[in-house]
Amino acid sequence: MAIIALALAAAVQSASAAPAPPPAPPKVDCTDADHRAFDFWIGEWDVSPTGGTTVVARSKIEKIVGCAISETFDQNVGPGGKAIDYHGRSISSYVPVENAWRQFYLDNSGTAASLTGGVVNGAMVLSNTIPIGMNRMTVTPNADGSVRQEGAFSGDGGKTWTPGYDFTYRKR
Repeated sequence: MAIIALALAAAVQSASAAPAPPPAPPKVDCTDADHRAFDFWIGEWDVSPTGGTTVVARSKIEKIVGCAISETFDQNVGPGGKAIDYHGRSISSYVPVENAWRQFYLDNSGTAASLTGGVVNGAMVLSNTIPIGMNRMTVTPNADGSVRQEGAFSGDGGKTWTPGYDFTYRKR
């Protein structure tokens, strides 16, 4: 009986001891070149069709959680000067285990896209495959401090590309 009492007391004591908390995840170093490859896009921008000066949108790109970058894009002028009400939001981050950048994009029309890529010849190139083809976004820093963002579509597996949009971002 004494042995049962001792075993029961030991079981109660070990059950009441709080489990050790899990170790904190390792801190990510956001200062390396891979994590900073998209920093040229950070800022508050007036957005115009490339080659023009009419501001059709505003964009704010900022560092957020960890090493991620977030864009808030608000466009009020569409093709031909037509008034529109378009809003998009993206979160981009370098993913070390994939050695790639990922971007998740949503807009007020219900579009959601997940793109993957990285730096190609000094530009950030992100793409995805959709049921009817492929989308590609290229974001390039210009010598004057502006940034060019081009969208393109391919229906033949990336052999040829059809231009979609072409914007120049100028610091506000």
